[in-house]
Amino acid sequence: MKKIVFMMVAMLTVAINSQGQEIYKEVKHIQESAEALANDTTKNLESRKIACFKYDAIYYLIDKATVEPTFTEYELGLQTDAMIEFVNYFVARLKVTDKAKDKDLLKAKFKAATINNSLFNDMDKELVYGYVDNDKFITQFSLDTDWVKALEEVKKK
Repeated sequence: MKKIVFMMVAMLTVAINSQGQEIYKEVKHIQESAEALANDTTKNLESRKIACFKYDAIYYLIDKATVEPTFTEYELGLQTDAMIEFVNYFVARLKVTDKAKDKDLLKAKFKAATINNSLFNDMDKELVYGYVDNDKFITQFSLDTDWVKALEEVKKK
């Protein structure tokens, strides 16, 4: 009986590790796609800037995942998916907002959601706020964001 339980645990561990590697590969593929779009001069500048932000946000997540022992590949996948949905939701909402005042309120709401939902509590504010105060990007979001929580916050209000 002990051998059977041990074999089942071993197989489950291999399956979880394999799944984690698949998630990591998918995240890297998403990052590479964002980088390709960011560098594609045939695309409009705003789309390229958004892709640049996505690339940097994924890079930040991967970088932090390598030094945070409790941050799993599964969490990396969840955070990456939530970040992409957050940015896409923001862009879609921004496109249908007409008044400048309403656009400013929308930007502030999304920016605040990223600042108020830190994932790693990174003290390098120059790095994590690199986009926050950059008027050249519409994605003025913190890189150190729990994207799942930030997405929930902007969708509930």
